[in-house]
Amino acid sequence: MDKEPVAPKNIESDVWNAIAAFEQILEAIPNDRVALETLFEAYEQIGDKSRALDYLAQLAQTIAEEEDAEAAPDLIKKLNKHVQDNPSVKPLVQQLEQLLVQKKMTSPGGSDAGKRKNIDITNELALAWNLLQAGELSQEDYSNVVHDLSENSSKNVQVPVSVLHVLQDRAFKNMEKVLKFLVKDSGMPVVSLTSFEIPKEAAALLPINYTMHRGAMVFDQISRDLLVAVLNPYDAVLQADVKRITGKACHFYLSTASEYDIALEKLKKSQPPASK
Repeated sequence: MDKEPVAPKNIESDVWNAIAAFEQILEAIPNDRVALETLFEAYEQIGDKSRALDYLAQLAQTIAEEEDAEAAPDLIKKLNKHVQDNPSVKPLVQQLEQLLVQKKMTSPGGSDAGKRKNIDITNELALAWNLLQAGELSQEDYSNVVHDLSENSSKNVQVPVSVLHVLQDRAFKNMEKVLKFLVKDSGMPVVSLTSFEIPKEAAALLPINYTMHRGAMVFDQISRDLLVAVLNPYDAVLQADVKRITGKACHFYLSTASEYDIALEKLKKSQPPASK
């Protein structure tokens, strides 16, 4: 119960793991926008500006071809930072600017409020890579997981986009073995959420949308400390975020996807009705 949050073994290693995973996605889906944007950010993080710009340019071309005016301004801003040193990206900026002009002319007042941004799945991809390297997933299993994570990240799903959910949905036969590996490798204990009657006041310390999409759930409180269930024991950024949001000391436990979903459904049903 006094376990501290688990930090990644090596941040740069995690970046390379994510790069490998997303480049594999692009082999199957060459214009996958989540993969292109993540690879741009990953290569920038490790200082490979040339490769980063290649992926940024490919992302801009994809957005132009898909005529996504909502995404264009952010891409224009990023591309403009490179125009002086790389004039070859200027035509892409002009193409996106022209797209904005055309959309303003043809769409007098449409609303984009209902659109949903893609979820960042970098940490989930790193988890999948760890399982592959440890021999817990075959190459085929890994490819399927990467594909499903990428696909689910762009959908309006009502549960977290996680490796454990993908394996559950695919009825993965060695789930118990994977869970045992995660517990042993990360040092994070597992919890059975179905054994707890989750106090509403404790669960409410995290917004329901956060619990639904980020994969962290407060399931009990002991004195001033919170007990928090997560689906990725390696995601130290999530753990730090939970501590920041709640303002309390937190002890983290690994949950199965199925028990997380059961507890989440109960929390959703206990929410007050939305005001009209």
